[in-house]
Parts: sequence; C-alpha cells; structure tokens
Amino acid sequence: TVRVEDNRKTIRHREGGTVKAILVKEGQRVKQNQVLLTFDEVQPRSTTDVLQNQYDALLSQTARFQAEATGQQTVAFAPELTARAATDPRVAGIIRDQEFLFSTRQAFFETQGAVLAQKLQQLETQIGGVQAQVDAVKESDDLTREELAGYQTLYEKGYAPKTLILRYKRTLADLGGRRGQLIAEITRLREQIGETRLQITTLREQRISQAAEGLRQMQTGLAEVTPKLTAARQMLNSATVRSPSDGYVLDLTQFTVGGIVGPGERLMSVVPADAPLIVTARIRPQDIDSVHDGMTARVRLSAFNARTAPPVNAEVLTVSADQLVDEKTGVGYFRADLKIPPAELAKLPKGSKLTPGMPAEAMIVTGRRSILSYIVSPLTDTIRDALRED
Repeated sequence: TVRVEDNRKTIRHREGGTVKAILVKEGQRVKQNQVLLTFDEVQPRSTTDVLQNQYDALLSQTARFQAEATGQQTVAFAPELTARAATDPRVAGIIRDQEFLFSTRQAFFETQGAVLAQKLQQLETQIGGVQAQVDAVKESDDLTREELAGYQTLYEKGYAPKTLILRYKRTLADLGGRRGQLIAEITRLREQIGETRLQITTLREQRISQAAEGLRQMQTGLAEVTPKLTAARQMLNSATVRSPSDGYVLDLTQFTVGGIVGPGERLMSVVPADAPLIVTARIRPQDIDSVHDGMTARVRLSAFNARTAPPVNAEVLTVSADQLVDEKTGVGYFRADLKIPPAELAKLPKGSKLTPGMPAEAMIVTGRRSILSYIVSPLTDTIRDALRED
C-alpha cells in the first residue's frame, strides 16, 4: 500500500458523542480547516448556554458592585458584555437589569443620606436658636445684676426695701436656672448631631461594605464558572472536527450517522498532501531472513493500467524488527518500507499521481528468488503474499 512516510495526523475526539454528519470519504483530498465530521451538539450547547448565562450575570454584577464600592455615578461594564449587548437581547437585558438595580440602590442611599443631612441641618438650627436664648438670658442676667447693685446700695442706706432686693435675687436665680437648662439642651442637641453624623458615616460605609462583599462573592463565582465555561466552549467547538492541514483522509472509522464515538476514539487520519510517499509491504515470517535494508524491489501500482504503467524499481528502507499481527485475520507478518526514486516515478504514464492508500504489489529481489507481497486498499483489508523463483 502507498502511504505517507511520516507526519500522519491522527484525529481523535476527546469527549466522544453521537455522529451528526460525515462530510468526507476515504482518500478524499481536503483543505486545512475543512469540516470533516460533526457531532450532535445539543448537550454541549445547552451546557455552554447555561454557563454563559451564569458568567454574564456574574460579570455584570461585578461591574455594578465595583461602581458602588468606588462611588461611581454610572456602571462601567466589561467591553465583552457591551459588545455582545449590541446584537444579543439577552445580554442587553442583563445590563439593563443591573443598571436598574444600581440606580435603585443609589437612590435609596441618597434618600437616606438626604434625610440624615436634613436632620443634621435642623439640629444645627435648633442649637443656633437655643444659643440665642442663652445669650438673651445672659444679657438679662447682666442687667439684673447691674440693677441689683444699684438697689443694694440704696438698701444699705435704708432707701430701698429688702423685698426689692430679694425679688432681684430670685430673678437672678431663675435666670441662672434657665441658662443651665439651655446649656443642657445645647449639649443634648450636639450629641444628636454627633449621632447623626455617625449615621451618615455608617450609611456610607455600609454601602461600601455591602458592595465589597458582593464584589468578593461575584469574583469567587467568576473564578468557579470561567474554567467550566472555557471547557464547555472547547467541547462545543470540538463538535465540529476540522482538518489540521491540507492532505488526504485515510483510515476513516466512522461511516454511520448517529453512530456513537467513545472518548478518545480515533476518527480518521489526515496525511499532508506534500509529505513523501512510500510503499509498505508485508513479508511472511518464513521469508524475513532473506530481506534487509538496501535491497531492490519491483513495485507495480495496481491502480494504474498494467499495460501503460510498468513496474518501477524501489529500495527497501527499513524492515520491522518485530513480527506484527493483522488485527482482523490474526496472520503474522513483518513490515518493509520501500522508497521509489523520482527517476522511477517519471516512468509512470503522464498525469499519474501516487496517493495515500493506493494499492501496490511489491516483489523483493533476493538473488535466487523474489519475495512477492501484495498490499491492497485498506477498504478490502486483504493481503496476498507469495513466493516466486527468479
């Protein structure tokens, strides 16, 4: 059989699945990235969609919590979200929901803050009013003391009654009590101001703390979902099997749509179109002692017309060291690789071209006799070996 000398690329499917379509045939010439086979993608697509929804939700919430934690007025969503939102209504809806939540929470905290700020202003106004009363009481106290001092002199000289002196002293006592009450009221109001300012600070810190905790949870969620989504995307992408290079399809193992492929199972091989080609022959165990590297062989390419395509000379490159066994027939053999020089290939009819998988008949010249090994297409998997005398 004509086969590629090296660089054969075996194509396997890591997860396996149900074959949806087989788009190539054995020996078909394919281009790089050409679709060779597809698997049913219902399950991997469903898994990817679920994880994508989770990822998008976590990513959008991360942006919202980040904006809340840093006191931003708007949410700066990740470019990958905004880019997809232009064409994906689902993503656009996620962004709208988070913007609504951000605006709602922002309005709530601003309202709470405004209420506390108004309360603070009212308390400061009340302090101003009480302080004015304190000042008025002090002024009355000063005037009363001044009047008392004048009457005290008259009283000492006997020109003013004692009752008048006592009335002024009672007035001073009342003013002192009133002043004490007002000062206590100012102290109470200042305590309320301190409490209100603490509430404002607590409200601000509470919002930041809640946002930071939410941000931490979203980042943890992203760390869990991201690798799962990556794996799901890879699985979905692998549902479409593409050719790794230009070349020919060989050893195709899948022929039935709906067939089940196991994890890691080989699907086919692709041999590069420009890779060197050699002829593989099978040698019977009883003839192996007569075959070695460097021997000459005569090769007939069975796919060409025998009358127009004469046998060509080839050289034995290698002979397998160990005996191999055909998996289907159980027959043992040794493998010999033969190389046809370019000068010999030139003897073939014009337009003739060797392709991988082409059947060939090789006769190895051993001196007194020749070992003939027939290798036919892998589709038939039949081997004919014979011994011919020169």
